[in-house]
Amino acid sequence: MSTRAALSVSLVGGILTTVYLLRPIRVVRVQGAYSSLYWTIRSWLWNYPVTKDYAIWDTGDPNDEQVFESDRLRLLRIWRFLRPFFVSCGYHPYVLKDPTDLFSHIIPSTPASTEKMAFPFAQCFYKADDDAETTFFSPFVWPARDTLGRDVILKSISGPQPSKELRAFRLLQSDALRNDPRNHTIPVLDYVNFNSQVFVVMPRWNVAIKADFAKVGELVRYGQAFMEAVAFLHEHNISHGDILLQNMMTDALIPEAKKLTEPRIAGVRGPKRRYALIDFETAIVDYSPELLAGFKKDVRDLASALQFNLRCIEDVIPDIVPLFESMKDSASPTQPSAAAALSRYEEICSSLSTEDLELHVEGRYWLDGEISLRLAPCVFVSDGDT
Repeated sequence: MSTRAALSVSLVGGILTTVYLLRPIRVVRVQGAYSSLYWTIRSWLWNYPVTKDYAIWDTGDPNDEQVFESDRLRLLRIWRFLRPFFVSCGYHPYVLKDPTDLFSHIIPSTPASTEKMAFPFAQCFYKADDDAETTFFSPFVWPARDTLGRDVILKSISGPQPSKELRAFRLLQSDALRNDPRNHTIPVLDYVNFNSQVFVVMPRWNVAIKADFAKVGELVRYGQAFMEAVAFLHEHNISHGDILLQNMMTDALIPEAKKLTEPRIAGVRGPKRRYALIDFETAIVDYSPELLAGFKKDVRDLASALQFNLRCIEDVIPDIVPLFESMKDSASPTQPSAAAALSRYEEICSSLSTEDLELHVEGRYWLDGEISLRLAPCVFVSDGDT
């Protein structure tokens, strides 16, 4: 070897050694040797935005503007980094509408399916594909479409040590529980693993109260589903821990109303419409004193969520008021269990006639003792076979 060649090799070796010392290579394991090699190189080039530590999804004080924007930039970068991985798994993540805007809306990157959706996918009532756009509202969650154009949600739920949410999903999706008609929890389509980070793939559903409740029967079925859901969880020693309206979903994708005075869609809540709980991040799945306390909190939170709409028909079913009040009193030894609350709810609603169930609902929501009326008439659409 010539002196010049020897110097070149020595120089390259020195550069590589320096680079390695500054940024050591860490093997990134995904399925297949070639994929692991590709993602090890890509991770090194991107300075390892995704490690095995589940804390990569943590955020700081949202009230600190600088911290908030720094966290948002970092998390958006993680999802952008992982995009080719999800595509290789058959899921095409949405993209930023304006890549230069940190707070841009997120829009589909592939066309929607033109086929009618069947369970577990949501029935779509979008007028145009633009209606599918959403916001980056949670660090753990990103919307996508599968290879058939069906809308799904990708969610990071666990690191190497199984999280509460992963354990809850595994139990709820077990052979023994998955097909129980009382299991009103979001179906799981797939689990995807990236270097010990676990993602769950779920159908994209909408918040249950997004569409209007036009008739009494629609509200009764909505209440029944979530009463059943919580009683079912408690029967199997699971406390949800975070029952809020934003965690109560339905299998219908509804365009977002831009203003309060804009008409809301109605007529999509037929007897076959499904409802489900999501977000089991704070779930308790082990029998313990904490679980029993979680049961009481679930019952209280369920009443607080349901009364927002169901008290709009308290003139039709006045006995719903004392039921909700007793459910909300979690400090009382007489607070009903979820099963007892469900039984009482069914007893109350059993007295309703067919004519009662067809009565029009005048109120939009109930809050602090007052029923708020619609600011615009609802717009009815056909719900097909629901």
